[in-house]
Amino acid sequence: MTISELIAAREPDWKALEDLINSYSNVFHRKTPEDVARLTSLYRAASSDLALAESYQLPEATVGYLNNLVGRAHNCLYRRRRISWSDFWRVVFFDAPRWIVSDPTFWVALALFWIPFCACEYKCMANPEFAEQVVGRAQLEMIREMYSRNLNENPIDRLDMVAYYIYHNGSIGLKSFCLSVLGLVPGLLILVSNAATLGSVFGYMQSGATSSDATFNFLEFTAAHGPFELTAIVLSATAGMRIGFGLIRTRGYSRLDSIRRSAIQAFPAVATALLLFSLAATIEGLISPSRNEWLCALLGIESIALKKGLAYCSAALLIFYFGGLGGLGAIKNRFFQR
Repeated sequence: MTISELIAAREPDWKALEDLINSYSNVFHRKTPEDVARLTSLYRAASSDLALAESYQLPEATVGYLNNLVGRAHNCLYRRRRISWSDFWRVVFFDAPRWIVSDPTFWVALALFWIPFCACEYKCMANPEFAEQVVGRAQLEMIREMYSRNLNENPIDRLDMVAYYIYHNGSIGLKSFCLSVLGLVPGLLILVSNAATLGSVFGYMQSGATSSDATFNFLEFTAAHGPFELTAIVLSATAGMRIGFGLIRTRGYSRLDSIRRSAIQAFPAVATALLLFSLAATIEGLISPSRNEWLCALLGIESIALKKGLAYCSAALLIFYFGGLGGLGAIKNRFFQR
């Protein structure tokens, strides 16, 4: 057998080992016992090929390639993997959104939130009395009175409110997460309940039951931070439902191992939700209740235009993150890395 024939005969196994290393190094990749066994087998074969390549003085490029391949396989199997900045950014901008949009739980949570939200908003805009049945008359009157006053607070005086909004919004997400983990039905109910309540409030504040000033102030206050906050609620429920499904559907693992695996898979949704809650709280505490006169004067626009622009930018970032980075990553992973 000639050198070229030998290399051609072994190249499929080398390529298989390289593909397995790439998928194995992904922290969100499901590492099955079969993956570990195959990686071990291919690693030993590549080590033997490297020894033969050095003995028979195969081309330097081939020896270098095998050296690198064997070293990477060794790191996967035996060394504790260190997290580098390149790994961090890859996980944040590619692995996390890809996993989230690839998980059917995310789309279930998305539908369970936005369908009741939009339905209740539309219903309450046409029939404000329906909102009283969902939210309660006293609560609606308090909200209407709150937004009857013009928004013009000093952002410096609102710094303490950022922490409050993080606590308040985070508690909503934590409730959805915990109830979904402990039992899928309570988690689904709290998600739908939050969607119906929020949608009813939005519909009521845009109906004929409120003054035009209150409607304007309400929309101006909620526009800027709304996209981040509502998406964070969905992601919180997604993470809890993922662990809840792992508790019920173990896929042949022990229940404890299934929960551990599900928790790892749920981590991207949890981390993204925490980030979005923090961003929403910062905007809600510093930008939403203020006219931002100096910034509006600098940009030459009105306060409502500034907040609508921020809302559009936030929505565009979310679409790009989940639909662009996540969607393209999911397609690439499905069709090109099998």
